[in-house]
Amino acid sequence: DNDIDAPRDLEEGARLSLKVGLDCNTPYAIGVVSEHGALVNMDASDDGSGFAFSKRYRIAVALETDKGIVRSERCNSQDILIGGQCEFARTATGEGLKSGRGISVGRNAVITVEWPSQSTLPRRLAAGRYKDTLILVVGPRG
Repeated sequence: DNDIDAPRDLEEGARLSLKVGLDCNTPYAIGVVSEHGALVNMDASDDGSGFAFSKRYRIAVALETDKGIVRSERCNSQDILIGGQCEFARTATGEGLKSGRGISVGRNAVITVEWPSQSTLPRRLAAGRYKDTLILVVGPRG
């Protein structure tokens, strides 16, 4: 389990990176999917007040391999729901962002999550705790 603690005020823009250790001695692929497709308010749901109760984010993955870094496209959080449009939104072993011919012994996958300042969006966020869960699947390519 790796948790990212975001800034206390999601109204501010942020960019967070999480390193996940890899020990893959054969070419592989990594899949990343989102449970909710956004950071969702855990304390309240949309009550028609005009506030936003979820915050979408963008996510990218970089694989450190012996052949160099393999970078994904940057995807919107709603596109990494299971079956989403993003290239790495996969849950089957060996599917997702591929390492090419590279391997990753004692290296990392770096997951970068970012979101804009709420002042650039149409609605302010409702007060509360916000959460999303990312699921990572790593496996040898078939």
